[in-house]
Amino acid sequence: MAGTGPVDLRPVFYPKRVAVFGVTNTPDRVGYNVLESILHGGFTGKVYPIHPRHEQVLGCKVYKSLEDVPEPVDLAVICLNQYATVKAVESCGRAGVKGVICNAGGYRETGDVGHDLEKCLIAAAEKYRLPMIGPNTLGMINNDGNFYSTFYPLKIPAGKVSIISQSGGIGLTTIHMAIDEGIGINKFIGVGNCSNLGFADCLDYLENDDSTAVIGVFIEGAADAGRFVRTAGRVARKKPVVVYKAGRLAEADYYTQTHTGSSAGSFQLYRDILHQHGVFTVNSASELVAACKALALQPLPGGNRVGILTHTAGPSVVMIDHLAPAGCVIPPLHEETVSRVKQIIGSDNPPVVLKNPLDAAGLGFSRPTYGGLAEAMLADDNVDLLLAVYCLHKTWELPAIELINAHKKYKKPLIVNFVGNWQGCRADQDFMQNAGVPLYTAPEKTAVAAAALVHYGMRRKGGNDRDD
Repeated sequence: MAGTGPVDLRPVFYPKRVAVFGVTNTPDRVGYNVLESILHGGFTGKVYPIHPRHEQVLGCKVYKSLEDVPEPVDLAVICLNQYATVKAVESCGRAGVKGVICNAGGYRETGDVGHDLEKCLIAAAEKYRLPMIGPNTLGMINNDGNFYSTFYPLKIPAGKVSIISQSGGIGLTTIHMAIDEGIGINKFIGVGNCSNLGFADCLDYLENDDSTAVIGVFIEGAADAGRFVRTAGRVARKKPVVVYKAGRLAEADYYTQTHTGSSAGSFQLYRDILHQHGVFTVNSASELVAACKALALQPLPGGNRVGILTHTAGPSVVMIDHLAPAGCVIPPLHEETVSRVKQIIGSDNPPVVLKNPLDAAGLGFSRPTYGGLAEAMLADDNVDLLLAVYCLHKTWELPAIELINAHKKYKKPLIVNFVGNWQGCRADQDFMQNAGVPLYTAPEKTAVAAAALVHYGMRRKGGNDRDD
């Protein structure tokens, strides 16, 4: 929190008793949906809806005010307009509430009047050292504590990836992409205007959160950009941090200021400084999810040498285009590996060039052959990480068991690129990822996943993944 010492955020993320201000019986209102979100998410603590005119909503007794709630609460979710929110935060501070989430917008992102109102909101919170998520936020999810407080009722798979997002829309985009990718979310924090709890505070908390293994960040801009990048760099030495920075063009700066009240700043400067601090950056929400997925499932490679096994050349070309600028190397195969490949494909004069990427063409359709080639490449001392490309087919099955066995035998990272669609690949995705092997359906995602693993693998070794 700006201008204060460390504050215990555990009651915010793991509340036992929650008050919800502004609960109505109207399904198109934020308060109704936040209460539904909490109930639908399976929260096992106590919930106290508050509204002066309602008696019961969604089967819950509604209290007239916070003073009427029969016991102290840890967290208050405030679903009131921007003016009433300031008064509610003041009442929470007086009552000893340990944290608040403020959904309302209408503060500094709207101009001078809103800016002055936000100063009042911050003053009310900091008077009581009250950590505040928002305002202007979608809310927060803690899957580890079955606590959902967004006004989009959800129930999403749990996992080891936590997301910090300045935007509710990109936050939801990331959540739904993660569901499509078969990856679970641990925590989602919509920081909104970051009025007294910003990116750095959330990173500080997640750094020591045992249930979070990987942190993804979507940022438009930050008033305390220096603290953000320094904190991200420090946390990235302990667990991977992946940052998607938006606002590349000058035209975007005006819009970010009217969205969350923050200037986008120089995109290139953010990228350069984040890289100097060892933080992996991406260019889209889909890359953010792809990188986090690989980092959550796979061990880090011992180096930056990438092997590619395929039976169709195009995806490997696309991968190389993305891997080389990220500091990855496509090394030659050892002669012993080439000899082993010849033995596997059963010909002294194979109709393919035996090199890395290894394009087995039609010889690779066979599951035993493909699995044997994967083993041969993983056994090669020149290969730190293997990308395996295979195409969805009515008859030929993905050599899933063979690839998993090869991965377990050589204990090197393996990423599968299954050329197909999610409808056709879902069963294989579940099977592979339950065994810890990430599966993607696009070579660009596979490449960024590999680059993320190499980036943090090289950082753990004390090296740099690229020269710039």
